[in-house]
Amino acid sequence: MKRAILIATLFSLVTGGSSLAAKEKTSKQQQFAVYYVNMQEIINNSNKGKQAKTILESKITKAREEIKKREKEINKLKEELKSPVLSAQAKTDKERQLQQKIRDLQRFRQDAQIEIANLEKQYTMEIINEVVKLINNYRKEKNIPMIVEVREAGIITADPKYDLTQTIIKLYNKKARK
Repeated sequence: MKRAILIATLFSLVTGGSSLAAKEKTSKQQQFAVYYVNMQEIINNSNKGKQAKTILESKITKAREEIKKREKEINKLKEELKSPVLSAQAKTDKERQLQQKIRDLQRFRQDAQIEIANLEKQYTMEIINEVVKLINNYRKEKNIPMIVEVREAGIITADPKYDLTQTIIKLYNKKARK
């Protein structure tokens, strides 16, 4: 009889303990949340991202001005070529000049596009590297199990309370001021 009571007690402890463990496991699963950031928004709206955009826009403007200047020179040469008073030699020289200026313009456009694309890539990678370190430190400090990039993760919809984008922008701006 004592043995039956002991077995019943042990059984209830084991099954009660396992249901307690199951409840604890369920509550842990319910607490798990995936936090997310939008890196493109961080790049575009952080102070450093805005500064990089300003620099790039300045370079683009300068390149456009130079292109317009070169196009005017080309158009001027084209007009000069239409003149009936030009000798055959002068016409040949002007045509060579025109072809050279057209080639120079094409090279300039290509070089400018490559330079701007490389600068954009450089600024973007620099910001991303700094932000990833910041996000990793933030995740560790706040004991967050996972932070994903919203576009790369393929998230269609999510609760905005798990969006850390604005928090990270503020922290990144604060860090950049130091």
